[in-house]
Amino acid sequence: METLETPFIGGVPAVFIHVKDLRKSVNWFSLLLGKENPETIRTDIHIFGLDNGANIFLIHKETPEPCNQVLCSLSAPDLVKTREFFESNHIEYEDHNEETIYFKDLDGNILMACSI
Repeated sequence: METLETPFIGGVPAVFIHVKDLRKSVNWFSLLLGKENPETIRTDIHIFGLDNGANIFLIHKETPEPCNQVLCSLSAPDLVKTREFFESNHIEYEDHNEETIYFKDLDGNILMACSI
């Protein structure tokens, strides 16, 4: 297959997630991502830098509409530990297949934990 020239490089540098209560969502995503809760946050946006160079942008919106399709995938090599984490933190989840688990954030957005 011929490679076409493109101005884009591989990777997705950012995912944007609209949330109603930015403070609560920052706390929730901090727990999910193993990050320290920041002492102060802006009222409009919060950015989580991930180890792979990507970013998750939480954007305040008064009436966000939950995304009912997978919004993004987070790498989770051990799904048994991932399920245990979800259960101990009361995070609603659903096994999708042998390699993925769907779960929801506080606003009902669907996210995915993936072991591949």
